[in-house]
Amino acid sequence: MRVVRKITNNRFVNIREIKDPEMHLDGYQFAERLGVDSVAFVLWDENEEMFLLNREYKPPVDKFMLGAFGGSMDKNKSPEEIVIAEVKEEAGFVVDKKDVYYVGEVLVSTQMNQMCKLYLVKVDKKNQDERYPENPVEAMAETEWVSYNSNLLSYLRDWKPLAIISKAKAIDILS
Repeated sequence: MRVVRKITNNRFVNIREIKDPEMHLDGYQFAERLGVDSVAFVLWDENEEMFLLNREYKPPVDKFMLGAFGGSMDKNKSPEEIVIAEVKEEAGFVVDKKDVYYVGEVLVSTQMNQMCKLYLVKVDKKNQDERYPENPVEAMAETEWVSYNSNLLSYLRDWKPLAIISKAKAIDILS
């Protein structure tokens, strides 16, 4: 008989433990993001051949890293509407739905219950305005334009921009 026990009781992320003798699981732990899926995106200026990435502090590795922008899914909005709002808030661009390209969906990690929809958003670098971060973590983050070259993918350490850029290239969204 499978038993799932909640180990922590936090607002956004909790740890659960599974014991299931039939599946040979005894004490397997995973993080539960309270059933909230997410979106992740990078911005692409095809004229300049540059990506706008998010430089953000990552507590698990105690470093600032370049990564994708993102946001939590909302039952009352489509993923594309969420991306459009987050692009304005986190990166300072106003974009239309025609600028938002879905490139796929991935499981965040084998130890999480969260799915993440991935997007490439086309922008014109010259039209960047102010960011309006809604929380202290986002306010600490910075944005950085990075040239698209053969070294970019080997330079990135966060899986989300790697996945977005690779998938966008594979389905011929990147020029």
